[in-house]
Amino acid sequence: MRCALVGFQRQSSVAFFQRTYAAVMRPDSFASDSHTFSPPPPEPVVTSEERLRILLESVQDYAIYLLDTDGCIISWNSGAEKIKGYAAQEVLGQHFSMFYPPDDVAKGTPEAELATAARTGRVEDEGWRVRKDGTMFWANVVITAVYASGDDGRRLRGFAKVTRDMTERKRLRELEAASQHMNEFLATLAHELRNPLAPVSNALSVMMLEPLVSPTLRQCRDMIDRQISHLTRLVDDLLDAGRVTTRKVALRLEPVELSDIVVRAIEMIRPHVVSRQQAIEVHVPQTGIVVNGDGTRLVQVVQGLLNNASKFSEHGGRIGIEIDKVGTFARVRVSDDGCGIDAVAIDSIFDLFVQADNRFERKESGLGIGLTLCRWLVEMHGGSVEASSEGLGRGATFTVRLPLFAVQDAANDEGMTGQTRERNDLGTLAVLVVDDNCDSADSMAMLLRMKGHRVQVAYSGAQALDAAERAERIDVALIDIAMPGADGFAVLRQLKRTKALSGACFAAMTGFGQESDVARSLGEGFDQHLTKPVQLQLLDTLLARAEERRRQS
Repeated sequence: MRCALVGFQRQSSVAFFQRTYAAVMRPDSFASDSHTFSPPPPEPVVTSEERLRILLESVQDYAIYLLDTDGCIISWNSGAEKIKGYAAQEVLGQHFSMFYPPDDVAKGTPEAELATAARTGRVEDEGWRVRKDGTMFWANVVITAVYASGDDGRRLRGFAKVTRDMTERKRLRELEAASQHMNEFLATLAHELRNPLAPVSNALSVMMLEPLVSPTLRQCRDMIDRQISHLTRLVDDLLDAGRVTTRKVALRLEPVELSDIVVRAIEMIRPHVVSRQQAIEVHVPQTGIVVNGDGTRLVQVVQGLLNNASKFSEHGGRIGIEIDKVGTFARVRVSDDGCGIDAVAIDSIFDLFVQADNRFERKESGLGIGLTLCRWLVEMHGGSVEASSEGLGRGATFTVRLPLFAVQDAANDEGMTGQTRERNDLGTLAVLVVDDNCDSADSMAMLLRMKGHRVQVAYSGAQALDAAERAERIDVALIDIAMPGADGFAVLRQLKRTKALSGACFAAMTGFGQESDVARSLGEGFDQHLTKPVQLQLLDTLLARAEERRRQS
């Protein structure tokens, strides 16, 4: 009894026996009249060429096909059909230039690529290609020369062409580039907006120091103050949006008491709430709730939610803020009885530059950045924020959850109390203001003079050096960074070599206020970085520092 197995290769005797035994024991293999059995069907021999064909056909993400030496298509895989839209019978024998845009064909790009591949062995390119339906896609193309060896040496047999659809990747690259350009634009825009804001803010501070002001002028002054504060917040929001999207915001984490965060946020939002005759109801537990967070950024979050509640509530409305614990999380809830949120807008209300449709009619609609910043900052702390509303006209509630800090109590930092020195404790200082913006320089000088200091103004680096050479002593130098000719860093280096400023405090005074800008200013040798419009508290801190340095010398 014999059994022939066609194509049997490198199988063990055990496997051969098992297959033979199985064939013998199959009832249907016996002939009814001869007691003989039929052998199993032979296994086909799979050649290496067939394996390669199967492999290429299984690839769906790449168009892989062969060209002859003239560039005509001689093979076509399923990936090519999927990407380009042509069946094999539609393209075999056609020149591969059919996939190129007309402009590239007119320039001879297909022939040039084949010539380069034949000369160097390989060519890679990215560009637009055309599908059967006429649509364009961005392709990564690799053309490799195929050679055969013979008696007459290596001979070009054709080309292997591999194409990949990179449209989505190109779109993502363009989005990243656009995001980078947007952030650069926002930084420049903020700087350009801060420059005119600085002299207006300085002039307003001067008006605040005037003791005898008529009721009409006081009303106008307070109105300007509110609008300047609003403009400054908008500029800061633009900058923060750019910082967060480029991950330039570094959190300074430490144990913070949430009730302190709430108190600071309410204090900052109080003028806006009072002007709208609104009331804030605060509910905090008797025991402290501590989280590991950046106090400044958490105040920004709570202030943003309170500001949002105030803006979208009517005059005389009520705002509630409550903090408590839920499991391992601290919870902050800000609620209002305002215009509410449509259900279709809940999911998108935290998106950048997006607001609920019904809120576009509000007078203080803003830029649609505040809630986005809140979400980003909360998520950077490992928390979450969500909005809920029962519908239009029924108010809204925003809930923030933050991980609890893994300690029972947080020590109070008593050292922070009473550190701010009053202006009356300061002596008269000699101050040099360097700024090519005349209004900004003059208004700062006016403010400093009303504080009792002696001020010299220079509108360029050259004028600053001349003033330094003529002065006996200068205690403080406020230097603008972006000046024509010599920038603020060059002016700083030159002023530090003069005798009059040997013990001076130097402050960069600029519209650029990102963390990288502050780091560069301090790295270049400035003692402090002041972002325009300069906050009076920071200015007083600098003056107090200069006074202390002068006393020690």
